[in-house]
Amino acid sequence: MGRTEKSQGLAPPAIRKDIRAKQAKQVINRTIPALLNSISRAKKGVESSELIVYPVPVSSVALGKQDGERQEEDAAYVKRKGQGRRKIKGERDMQDDSEHPRSRKQKKSIDLKDDLANLSLNPQPKPLNSSPSTRKIRIITTDTLTAAHMLTFPTHYDPSSSKPPKKSPNICILNMASPLRPGGGVLTGATSQEEFLCARTTLLPSLVESYYRLPELGGIWSPDILVFHNAGPLGDAKGELGPGERYWIDAVSAGMLRFPELEGGEDELKRLGKKDRSFVEAKMQAVLRIMQKKGVKKVVLGAWGCGAYGNPVIDVAQAWRKVLGGAATGSKSGKKEKSEVETWPNLEEVVFAISNRRMAKDFAQAFDKKIEVEAGPDDNEDDEEDEEEDEVAEELKTKINEMEGQLSAVWNPDLKARMGVILEGLKAQLAEREETGDHGGVSLEDDASSGIGGADLTPQDSDNEEEEDDEYDDDESEEEKGEELAVKQQKETK
Repeated sequence: MGRTEKSQGLAPPAIRKDIRAKQAKQVINRTIPALLNSISRAKKGVESSELIVYPVPVSSVALGKQDGERQEEDAAYVKRKGQGRRKIKGERDMQDDSEHPRSRKQKKSIDLKDDLANLSLNPQPKPLNSSPSTRKIRIITTDTLTAAHMLTFPTHYDPSSSKPPKKSPNICILNMASPLRPGGGVLTGATSQEEFLCARTTLLPSLVESYYRLPELGGIWSPDILVFHNAGPLGDAKGELGPGERYWIDAVSAGMLRFPELEGGEDELKRLGKKDRSFVEAKMQAVLRIMQKKGVKKVVLGAWGCGAYGNPVIDVAQAWRKVLGGAATGSKSGKKEKSEVETWPNLEEVVFAISNRRMAKDFAQAFDKKIEVEAGPDDNEDDEEDEEEDEVAEELKTKINEMEGQLSAVWNPDLKARMGVILEGLKAQLAEREETGDHGGVSLEDDASSGIGGADLTPQDSDNEEEEDDEYDDDESEEEKGEELAVKQQKETK
């Protein structure tokens, strides 16, 4: 007996990935260019993107030194080419030298009387935009775009909340980007956060090819990115936003530490080493400096690097807390100068969007136990019992198989040893996922809702998908892996 109804089961992972790739190509090659041609603000935003390398502190307070003293010192010296810092001899110095000592004493007494006359018993301190103690921090089990929508339209989710002013700045998001290529594997059907964003916004055209490889510290600033599709699957026409539903965001695209060497015994919790922790904090500082420079007030961050890159959640959460709370930065010149504290006074609200509930809870425990994890608008606890195949586990298996093939072709013993360490790390991640069933918070798109089931595809459709020429390869070549390992080895030897 045959089936009376067609099967509603999921297609194999490879076919689902090909379908996502085709949908993404349709959006990138047709939808986004049409939007840029018809909406001048979106086009201008794409053209205004910039690469910011090693951003310097914008808002900092020297420990043990008043702002006025620093400004006076900076005003009294100028840096000249080939001559270092030289004292300015201007009108002020000439005027001071020409004044009689008695007249200078009289002037000081007059200034002192004026200061006493203006002295108030209840001085009002200068208001700060925000501080670590007043800043609002939330952890929500949702995706980046939904979190940005919640901040842009708060009254849609909480009627009692106040409506933001019309001229308020855009919500800024952190694009946890691939450091090697624009959009990562968006054209090959990958489902991590960057691919998720590039298929639903105008972010990808702002990631100029010449900006890559991304710097170790810094990133790409992309203003006025148009969101034209919600967090739903690309195959669902209901997810397309109309002209009145679209909204704007800003983005900082930066890459996180990849495949770090974790410390700890077999029965111990794996943690980052001291150098890697400092490096992660420096990356976070660089991102926040870009946002501070651009006047960002509300930002959507995430568990940066806690997915396929293998960074422990506890280390990433503690690093975010340290940097947001005001981390001291030492001098790079080697001189014994006062350390500085960056407090990010512009930041009023920070939302950590983590789609996986278990990872969100672990993140909250490490970041601040007082912060409760909020359920997102579409968060459903029954989803954890869903029997869908783990897409991230499939990607890990694919990477393991390909790296094993590449490992057999490598002749350099040092490179082979390093790749072996990475391979063991990937296998450990896969074993842990198979034991716990945890998705790792990387996959953001529901394949089941793509509208494609196993019985909905014909062999001809599958063949057509395979015939398409894909310019981007989601998996790194051996040369790129060797380059990354060489850079990491140089850092460790310093």
